[in-house]
Amino acid sequence: MLDAGLSPEQAGKILHVTPRTIRYWISGKVLVPYAAYKLVRIMRLFELPCEGWDGWHMHSGRLWSPEGYAFQPHDANWWNLLVRRAEGFDRQYTRANQLAVALQRLEGPDGVSVHAAGYAVSVPGGCAATSPTDAVGRAAKPTGLDLSL
Repeated sequence: MLDAGLSPEQAGKILHVTPRTIRYWISGKVLVPYAAYKLVRIMRLFELPCEGWDGWHMHSGRLWSPEGYAFQPHDANWWNLLVRRAEGFDRQYTRANQLAVALQRLEGPDGVSVHAAGYAVSVPGGCAATSPTDAVGRAAKPTGLDLSL
């Protein structure tokens, strides 16, 4: 109780026991019930009672990670932005890898260009640009407006 910065009167009020009982616990005459010990630690923010927070604890006004890093209350202001940016980076990274794999599949034996599915794909040095082609590989001409009914 003293570790939590509580007087016997304050601890007694929290735990619904008399201050004399708290003094007995402090002196060692009577063992502190585990439930009382745990409740004081949770209420004084030494431990977090929810699942998933194993190893995390509060001390000196900071949230401490299992690895020993301390977070102050204002540090939480950027967590949402950090998570959103990490998710966006992950999406872009996945797309870039999918594009690189697709280009490697289209790359011909000479590594220069491949005609596939009506598109000419140039792969000089790993960069690719696609443009529509006709049946013989020439640049396709845009179709005119068809006004027939």
